[in-house]
Amino acid sequence: MHIIGERLREIRRKLGITQGELASLVGVSETTVWNWENGRREPRSSEINKLAKVLGVSIAYLMGETDMDHENIKKGSIQPVIEIPILDQTLIACAGQGNGTDNIYAKAEQSIFMPASSFGVISVDIEKKPFAVTVEGDSMEGAGIPDKSTVVVNPAEEIYDGDPVLVIFGIMRQIAIKWIFFKRDGNIELRAANPAYPPLIFNKEDIENDMIKIIGKVMYVINKPKRGF
Repeated sequence: MHIIGERLREIRRKLGITQGELASLVGVSETTVWNWENGRREPRSSEINKLAKVLGVSIAYLMGETDMDHENIKKGSIQPVIEIPILDQTLIACAGQGNGTDNIYAKAEQSIFMPASSFGVISVDIEKKPFAVTVEGDSMEGAGIPDKSTVVVNPAEEIYDGDPVLVIFGIMRQIAIKWIFFKRDGNIELRAANPAYPPLIFNKEDIENDMIKIIGKVMYVINKPKRGF
């Protein structure tokens, strides 16, 4: 077995994650991780960089060039991280029109790395991977989501009444973040935190006609600091 495969298996087991979970975090198949660990193939340089970030170790340790990280790797002591692509609203609109997010993610120009534990369920389906988007507007400031902040959305996480969600709605396919409420009569209500914005109600016919599409649950807000004045 190659040294990278040995180190990879060692780190993964100490962190208490499965091959499938690691594959999901890195964005490859479980078979690929198995091949890496069993010396059937070696990760490319870009994959090594991502593995080091995801597992919270140095590239040198992963490649067997140092033992400096050895004592720091204990279950629960290092949180695996996930790469979150930052999408613009044009790309999200494309996803809302029925196009898959696989190619859309690839067009993202920026990414951030965050602890996987922040996002609940991490799907192995590329179509349901977490992503980030920049907020436009003040309708959700009262919910701690101010204008120009960046939010992380998880399409795989289950949604309940009152959760903030990213949605596409209406004939013009508007994109917004709202609180969502599921009514007993089957209607869906979208509500802003700012009372200046009236609630939006979608009935069963609207839902059947795809007048509202729930993209995913807002899991995390990254606020940008304001400039002084």
